[in-house]
Amino acid sequence: MRLKNSMSIPILMVCAVLVAGCASSPSSPPLNFGDGSVGNLWYWVEDRRNAGDLDQALIYMDKLIELHSAEARVEQASLSDYPVKDIFNYQALNGVGKALLGKGEILMEKGDAAGSREAFNTIIRDFGYAQYEDNRSPNGWSKAAEAAERNLKVLQANAS
Repeated sequence: MRLKNSMSIPILMVCAVLVAGCASSPSSPPLNFGDGSVGNLWYWVEDRRNAGDLDQALIYMDKLIELHSAEARVEQASLSDYPVKDIFNYQALNGVGKALLGKGEILMEKGDAAGSREAFNTIIRDFGYAQYEDNRSPNGWSKAAEAAERNLKVLQANAS
């Protein structure tokens, strides 16, 4: 009798662990900021967005903004209009603008109007010449500030 009781407790514990493990949702992969480059961080933004993990996508966007905002401000200050040639020379500016735009859109989806307004206004105020690749655009690029303004209008209309 003693052997029976002593075996039942470990068996119950193993069963409980298995049931809890099977019932939980799959966890997000560990964060991987890699070399911290715009391209590396944007890869993970897209990977996490495509997987439906918007919280991790936001973490990667915030890291991109944190690491590249200073350089993006320098690039922004060097411009007097949208660059037509050498757009790829403004990788920090374009990356930060695109990250802020994506952040604002995710926050809109989550119902955080104040956070999304802040992201969109930051683009307009600080990174107005940021552009992002857009295969729907005739020249392959769209202006982040224009997209931010459209999103702000949507937020305003939804608030009314």
